[in-house]
Amino acid sequence: MRQRNLLLYLLISILVILSDQATKLLILNNFAEGEAVSIIGNLLYFQFVYNEGGAMGTSLGPSWLYTILTLAALALIIWYFIKDKSDGASVKVPLALIFGGAVGNLIDRIRFGKVVDFIDADFPDIPFLGITRWWTFNIADAAITCGLVIFVVILLFRKNRNIVPVADNSPPDTHRLNGDQN
Repeated sequence: MRQRNLLLYLLISILVILSDQATKLLILNNFAEGEAVSIIGNLLYFQFVYNEGGAMGTSLGPSWLYTILTLAALALIIWYFIKDKSDGASVKVPLALIFGGAVGNLIDRIRFGKVVDFIDADFPDIPFLGITRWWTFNIADAAITCGLVIFVVILLFRKNRNIVPVADNSPPDTHRLNGDQN
């Protein structure tokens, strides 16, 4: 059973990697850098841009730093899969999405020194953060984001569900268990 489940998680990661790389290849072969094509009015564009930083426009340093952080994240996910013997998919499916997305973007960083982004969607503005149009992203970014959101939601629900009162370590009161009041 464990082997079959591991194959399922591997398949999820491979599908993310293949879809990410295939769509990026289509963009690389059909768009000039900076070129944009409207797909749905102002709501959705395909626009080819290179991203040297991280997700959502972060710029923590050079591209090689993101490569190192990605390798560390991948190592942690692999370690988790090796150490965790449970067959529960609730945490492993989002980790498989994150893994696949991280590998997809890592391939770009190794090939180009930066990541190919092309999905330019106009999600609702967040004025207090100064966000009037969202960052351009790709399939790998979407898989990582979805995986992280699912992972955090699961951890929050799992944490709340597992809250139990601290029990003392004294043996149970056998008189009360037998219905005696004294």
